Amino acid sequence: MADDLQTFRTRIRRYLRETNADTSFWTEPFLNQMFNASYRHRCAQLIMAFEGFFTQVATRDLTADKDTYGLPEGTQRVLKIELVRSDGTTVPLERWERHDESNPTSTNSSVGDSYLPNYRPLSNGFKLEPGPTETVTDGLRIEYSGVPVILSANADKLHPSYPELLDELLVLDTVVLALQAEGVHEAGPQAAIYRMRSEWEFQFERFIEQRFVSRDRIDPFIVGPDIDY
Repeated sequence: MADDLQTFRTRIRRYLRETNADTSFWTEPFLNQMFNASYRHRCAQLIMAFEGFFTQVATRDLTADKDTYGLPEGTQRVLKIELVRSDGTTVPLERWERHDESNPTSTNSSVGDSYLPNYRPLSNGFKLEPGPTETVTDGLRIEYSGVPVILSANADKLHPSYPELLDELLVLDTVVLALQAEGVHEAGPQAAIYRMRSEWEFQFERFIEQRFVSRDRIDPFIVGPDIDY
């Protein structure tokens, strides 16, 4: 059975050799904060593996003459956007960034099960091109990587997607953070803080590389007549 937050703190304190929280340098709330920081750090790496970790599914109504839709709250990475047909089958949409074509108007779009738009990211959502002309309940299906809930109560456990066999890594991550925090308090070395920040910054740069998982589509160049300059 997976450990809860209270058990994780006990394991952490064994490494720190301060098993009594009342007399410890590291308070319970501070250990919780560092453990959750390590937890989310590792969760971000799992999401970047594109292996379906922390996947959730949400639906949206297709609304006539509305082409822009918001993402579910807590969306970290969009894995797939699909249209739901009248018989329950789903059709994935392609991401298409327009740079040299006009946006098809809704009046020219097909209707019913023949409606198949492209989408492009827009702010905290996406835009369908062309927009729908009919309203369809739960006509959009979105697969996305969500935010794992932080652990705050003693009985809280890790998300089921986190590999249970590797939970010791979270314990060791927290121990290292705790020792670094003690070093900052004792001697005030800025290098430890700078190193911690640089590690998070590196992960941030990797994480934002692709928020929408999509298949690249490239139109080939059209070979024209030779031009003499």
